Amino acid sequence: MPDRGPRERDIYAVSSAGETIYAEATGSGTPLVLCHGLGGNHAIWWQQIDALARGHRVVTWDQRGFGNSTARTGDMSIAAAAGDLLAVLAELNLREACVLGQSMGAFTALRAVLTDASRIGSVIISTSLAAAPPSHTEALNAAVGTRAGRDQHPVVSDEFSAKQPDLVLLYNLISSFGAKPASAAMITQMARATFTDEELASIELPVHFVAAERDHFCPPDVMARASRRFRSATMDVLTGASHSAYYEEPAAWNDLVLRLAGQAAARP
Repeated sequence: MPDRGPRERDIYAVSSAGETIYAEATGSGTPLVLCHGLGGNHAIWWQQIDALARGHRVVTWDQRGFGNSTARTGDMSIAAAAGDLLAVLAELNLREACVLGQSMGAFTALRAVLTDASRIGSVIISTSLAAAPPSHTEALNAAVGTRAGRDQHPVVSDEFSAKQPDLVLLYNLISSFGAKPASAAMITQMARATFTDEELASIELPVHFVAAERDHFCPPDVMARASRRFRSATMDVLTGASHSAYYEEPAAWNDLVLRLAGQAAARP
């Protein structure tokens, strides 16, 4: 029977370029680092940590200005966030880490790989336009704008909001933590964080894409085109899932991530 008891959690305050970056680590094994999206922070992964920590050292952290991380310097760029991620990897002495970026987090993960991949073994890009042309990020900004001001969070699907209003309320409460700027400002940072064909083709690590069939923000066909900008990348599509698949369909998302992370760890 799988162990379902409480797990020890280590908490870190990592110094990085004038900021204090909050991180948590749970479990043991090959490191699996989760980089949250625009609506999240370390706490948004509450449905992932126990499942993934059975075979991995799961690290969750707050991008600067989100959750418990500071935003003293005012630099909220993706490049700065990538530097913070690298500082977390170094502080926790992680090696051959599988770094997963969801939505905004994939921008941070990719820039970190291109800056210094010495502690990174593989990358998973989940429901994100990180490797897509800038025009698609601008389209994301417009799409989020049409959903702003509603009771549910903009990136939570209408179907999930109708079925699970309590979990949508929890999502909104988690999202409210921290001193992050407005969503439009962060989407502007993402739009500025473009990646050239040459940069993406230079990545030698295994790259895996996780798309969601009903993701209107990051459609599977756009993610498929983005995957072809890499030297070698694989892609899976979660049937019936929406943009926040990790939150709305955690069991299916967790199972897929465990398979992908395991494949990467097993490579020679």
